[in-house]
Amino acid sequence: MKLAGTARALAALAVLVMIGSFGCDTVATLVAPAVPVVIEKATAPGDPAAPQDPAAAPEPPETRKCCFRSGESVAKVCESKERCCSGRYDRSECEDSGGLWFQSADGCAGAC
Repeated sequence: MKLAGTARALAALAVLVMIGSFGCDTVATLVAPAVPVVIEKATAPGDPAAPQDPAAAPEPPETRKCCFRSGESVAKVCESKERCCSGRYDRSECEDSGGLWFQSADGCAGAC
């Protein structure tokens, strides 16, 4: 019985000696994982920020699914073109404005 207690004590001592031989940094690394650091892009005080107005940003070509070919909305949406594809509207707004909705930008480009 006394021999088993002594063996456990020696095993615990051996573990402590092994941990001590790794050094404090290794033990801290094993115990606590590193916290990820987020680095944000710094801007100078005089730098202008990106435009926040979504209407001022150009439309990506893949969103242009509403075709305008005639009517008052052509003059309003197409900016001096006879017909155009626009990405400013969703399906219901497109059809309510007199446009034709397509499932893809390629379909709109082919029809307009």
